[in-house]
Amino acid sequence: MRFLRYQNPFAKKKGRHEIKILLTYPQYMELRARVSGILTPDPNMPGPEGYLIRSVYLDTIRNDAYYEKDSGVEHRNKYRIRAYNGSDSYIMLENKEKIDDRIIKTGARITRADYDAILKGDFSALGAYDDPLCKEVLAKHTSAGLSPKVIVEYYREAFIHPLSRVRVTFDRLIAAGMNTLDMFDENLHTSPVFEKREVVLEVKYDDAFPMYLKQLLTNNGIRLAVSKFVLCTEKLKNNYTVLR
Repeated sequence: MRFLRYQNPFAKKKGRHEIKILLTYPQYMELRARVSGILTPDPNMPGPEGYLIRSVYLDTIRNDAYYEKDSGVEHRNKYRIRAYNGSDSYIMLENKEKIDDRIIKTGARITRADYDAILKGDFSALGAYDDPLCKEVLAKHTSAGLSPKVIVEYYREAFIHPLSRVRVTFDRLIAAGMNTLDMFDENLHTSPVFEKREVVLEVKYDDAFPMYLKQLLTNNGIRLAVSKFVLCTEKLKNNYTVLR
């Protein structure tokens, strides 16, 4: 009798480790001073204050991404459309796929016209792209009602190190969009998710995390299990509850 060897469908998807820690503002100031003295600022940062990130997160009609994250499902996908510094010159459709303790990020650049169409519920333009992610998002829209749900906004300072491709980021002023799902809307109003200016530290790396960098990042912060997407979704939900 011949036995077929089981092949793990995720075997080639190695991904990267990702750690999130919630810092108080004083902890952030202290840690930032240490990090900036050793690590190299990301060359894409326009200045020491970092850059503005806005993302429109997509979810199914059943809000699968929200509930899977909240329940700690080990394999899940999170789709978003992202832009930087309020400009529509570079718009990315992205997926953050979580498999166990690793994150695999894929992306495809789309046009402003395609973005505007998606906001109106028309995902058909994605079918013209020769890109697996675009076709995946189109299929998810068709089968599960994937659509824009919430805007997430924050300012990011990023630092890098060549060992294990370490990337350390500080995300400040995290806020949820309140009155629109268009991240380019000039009348966009946002509401902060934290009351005391807390900052989210994210550390990403490939395999082994350098020990001296680990010691550098030692602090009294709280390990964060909740994503900015979940925080902003809950902020939006609570705001609607108050309005009602």
